[in-house]
Amino acid sequence: MNAAADREDKTEKHPVTPGEVLPAMELLGDMLLQMNEPGKSLEAYESDLKKHPNRFNGLYGAGLAAERINKPDKTNFYFQQLVGIANSGSSNRPELKAAKLFLKKRKPLVN
Repeated sequence: MNAAADREDKTEKHPVTPGEVLPAMELLGDMLLQMNEPGKSLEAYESDLKKHPNRFNGLYGAGLAAERINKPDKTNFYFQQLVGIANSGSSNRPELKAAKLFLKKRKPLVN
């Protein structure tokens, strides 16, 4: 999977053709997260987000991986981006609900 993701990153896409349905680096992040390798998963998601910014799955995966390795600032960063691009108010996606819940818990208490 690493080789496939690296090969895809090095391949230039013709400007007229559509982009990848699911970028290989994002799929690598998904696979590593499922294999309980959140540190490596976060690296894959971050690499993918440089080339494919603001992808819902990439942002959620990066936030989830960061949460699993106890990096709350990175988790906050990715979940804020996710909510910012996907907050339609009527979405029932569980990923969006999880991101909002994390962000709600992180808000400092105001006296």
